[in-house]
Amino acid sequence: MRKFKETTVVENVKVTEDIYRLKLNIPDIVNSVEPGQFLNIYFQDSPNIFPRPFSIAGIDGDNILILYKVVGKQTEKMSSWQKGYETKVLGPLGNSFDLSSDSDISHVLIAGGVGVAPLIFVRDKLSLMEITPYFFIGAKNKSELPIIKDPKSKLYLSSDDGSAGFAGNVVDHFKSMINSIKKPVSVYACGPDEMNREVAKLGVERRMKVQVSLERVMACGLGICQGCAIKTKDISGNNYYSLVCKDGPVFKGEEVVFGG
Repeated sequence: MRKFKETTVVENVKVTEDIYRLKLNIPDIVNSVEPGQFLNIYFQDSPNIFPRPFSIAGIDGDNILILYKVVGKQTEKMSSWQKGYETKVLGPLGNSFDLSSDSDISHVLIAGGVGVAPLIFVRDKLSLMEITPYFFIGAKNKSELPIIKDPKSKLYLSSDDGSAGFAGNVVDHFKSMINSIKKPVSVYACGPDEMNREVAKLGVERRMKVQVSLERVMACGLGICQGCAIKTKDISGNNYYSLVCKDGPVFKGEEVVFGG
C-alpha cells in the first residue's frame, strides 16, 4: 500500500559523470516495494508543485535506493542533497515485474541508460532466488555506464562509441549472443522507447516472454491527470489506452503499441 512519508537522505553518491545513487531511509515503505515500482519524490521550495517519479533501484535494510541522472534543475538540486537532508515521498507506486523462480529459464535483463535502475532491483531479487541472470547494459559511452563489474550477474556492456564493451547499441549486443543463451528465455527491459520496441519485437519473433518498463514524464503518478496515457492492445489486437503510472510502468512487450 502506498504511503506519503517524510524521509531522510542517508547517502547521495556520484556514480558516474552525471549519475548518482541516492539512499533514503523509509522503514514504513521498504518492506512493500517490488522491482519495477517507483517513488514520487517531492522537492522543497520548488515552483513546480508536482513531484518527480524515480524508479526504485533496490533496498538496503530500512533504506530505498534510487539511481538518477542529472538532466534538469530539479535533479541538479537533488544532486546537492547531503546526509540528513529531509524531504517527502509517496510510494511505492505502479506495478512490478513478474519474476519466475524457474531455474530452467534463462533470465535476461536489458537496460538502456538509467533504465538500469529497476533492473538492478530485479537482479537482486533473482539473486535471492539463487538465479544468475544475463545483464546487458548499454550507454552512449563508457562514462555513462553506472556498472562496470557485477558479481550477481553475467554482465555484458555496450557503448555507442565503442569506448566500453560491445561497439553498438544494447539490443544489437543481445542479438549477437541470443543463439548462445539457453531457451526458454524471459526478458526484462527498461530504456528508451526505441530500445523497448526492438526488444518487444524480438520477443515475438523468438517466442520469448518480454516485459518492458516504460519511461514517461508524469505529473501526479496516481492516474488522476491522465498525462502518461499510451496506446496498448489486447490479445485480439483491439486498441485501448493505459496509464503508465497506474497500469504500468511494467507491461508485456506484445501489448504496447509503440509510437501509437
